[in-house]
Amino acid sequence: MSANISDGSSHRSHEDLLLTETVFAKTLDRHSNTPSDRLNQRLLMADGLLKAMDLITPAADSRRQRIAIVSLLFNWPSTGGGIVHTAELAHFLSAAGYEVCHFFAVYEPWSIGSIREPLPYNACGLIFTDDSWNRDAIEARFREAIRGFAPDATIVTDSWNSKAILARAVSEFPYYIRLAAMECLCPLNNVRLLVDGGGRIHQCRKSQLSTRNACLNCVEQNAGLSGQLHSDERQLAGFSEPEFGVELQSVFADAAGILVVNPLIGALCEPYARDVHVIPSGFDRRRFENLPERRGPRLKTRILFAGLISEFMKGFHVIFEACAELWVERNDFELVATADPVDRSAPFLTFAGWKSQEDLPGLMATCDLVVVPTVAQEALGRTAVEAMGASKPVVASRIGGLPFTVVEGVTGLLFEPGNAQELCLCLKQLLDDPRLAESLGRNGRERFLAFHTWDQILESHYRPLFSALRSAQ
Repeated sequence: MSANISDGSSHRSHEDLLLTETVFAKTLDRHSNTPSDRLNQRLLMADGLLKAMDLITPAADSRRQRIAIVSLLFNWPSTGGGIVHTAELAHFLSAAGYEVCHFFAVYEPWSIGSIREPLPYNACGLIFTDDSWNRDAIEARFREAIRGFAPDATIVTDSWNSKAILARAVSEFPYYIRLAAMECLCPLNNVRLLVDGGGRIHQCRKSQLSTRNACLNCVEQNAGLSGQLHSDERQLAGFSEPEFGVELQSVFADAAGILVVNPLIGALCEPYARDVHVIPSGFDRRRFENLPERRGPRLKTRILFAGLISEFMKGFHVIFEACAELWVERNDFELVATADPVDRSAPFLTFAGWKSQEDLPGLMATCDLVVVPTVAQEALGRTAVEAMGASKPVVASRIGGLPFTVVEGVTGLLFEPGNAQELCLCLKQLLDDPRLAESLGRNGRERFLAFHTWDQILESHYRPLFSALRSAQ
């Protein structure tokens, strides 16, 4: 990894940079007390001394396309699907021969830009202070960094309503806006999920691009349904200001393309974009090779819920209710949850503890089917794709991008979101028909290899995208 921590100072010679970095690294060894110091130390020491000029100045005879990726809300490692995609996109584009640099913001009060493990690709963290954490300064810092790299194309990602800030910063070069969910479309929580005072779920069908005033009113009335980071980010982006809607439409219209995860999001963006590309998230197939086989007699069918049980939108309450109903008539199954034991118990429930990205496929391999009971309009459903990669049948909510990910009757079964009774029926069907479950799992594996691995995503989507851009230039 090559990592650059930039504080916005003026350009210096290569020798001056190396000297400064040597002194800085030695200083950090003695005075690495603050979070900012520790962050810089981790990034600097991840690959030895920084070679900043090598990073941002490509060789004169280089024919590789340069791709910049810019993020405002990035941390690593992360369990967030959008951030995982960003890191893997940078890694696999680099491995495919592109010259990639990932520029991301580092701002301690928001706990963003924290790198706790080395990134396997070129990255440049731009450090911000309270004085520089505003739209104009952020735009200026990213613009300066991108100019130094001079990319052939830029991908704006890991930013919610503030995509307009980053898009303006990179507008001198062709740029793509990637929507990992419904950010920009849903300024409240990125998934258009509403819950009333009685706990009843409502699925919003509006889009900020087309119903700006309705979205303003929604945020004003339902701000409590999104966390503090959402609130702070909306304020930074200027979401409530009259000109925000026009600016957002403008950066969408000026983009070389909008990259979305499913056709539903694409249809919402098409009236406001020059071009829309449906590109599913990619997955590293190596994570799903040589998985352990379940050994011994199959006494109970293992049903896996892989997600945060405390996050309402993930729908653990739905699978728990379905299993409780099923347990009344049979006890030939167990529900495995990726969480530490909590104040919720049942004779059918076991806890596997939190699992990292590396460990999750192995756990999936020891289970018989995977349930994705989300009650929100998730864009893709990474857990569903990972289950397919592990050759497991999927039972998922019929919502958001999941109907595009899980082919009903082919790779899994779908049920009405939040409907525990219908989910219970799906579970019974697979418990009673193991051969069907195995067939769905095999089909899922084939679909995973055909459409979701990074080699397929790069060859089918990103290479044609960047080749067309080169031809147009």
